[in-house]
Amino acid sequence: MRIFWSMLMATVLAEGGASHASGGGTYLLGDIRTEFQFSNAHVQCKIGHAVFPDGTVIQMFMESKTVDTFTINSLARTVAISGTMLSTVRLRFPDGTSTTLSESVPFTAFAQDNATPGAGADVFSVTVSYANTPGLDQFDLFGSPATFSGIVETGDVVVR
Repeated sequence: MRIFWSMLMATVLAEGGASHASGGGTYLLGDIRTEFQFSNAHVQCKIGHAVFPDGTVIQMFMESKTVDTFTINSLARTVAISGTMLSTVRLRFPDGTSTTLSESVPFTAFAQDNATPGAGADVFSVTVSYANTPGLDQFDLFGSPATFSGIVETGDVVVR
């Protein structure tokens, strides 16, 4: 009975009985510095400022509105999060005009804790599904599904 109890407790702890995952920092999306944060109740990702080759300036902010699942694998030191987020893109074109695109999208975020501290080793990604609508939309900019991912440059992902 004692062996069974020890195995049961090890399984409970490994499957989330005492699990935790959170993180924040920056990663490079190509050569664009991108910021991220996540916890069991919130995910966000942001591009503060970047310039496309044609001179168009982009700012992007994605923030979860719901978190439907939050799954921790303590042994692999990974977390998967899904729900709905608001994705907002502001574009300023070379001719001086601008537009704001906003869409509620389903998302899946993934993070892996590969080292402490995590810079240069941990991984973060968020995948969203954009709708293809008439006129300029985020689908036109990023395709769908679109994955924004990279190795953590500053900050840390913690999974235990």
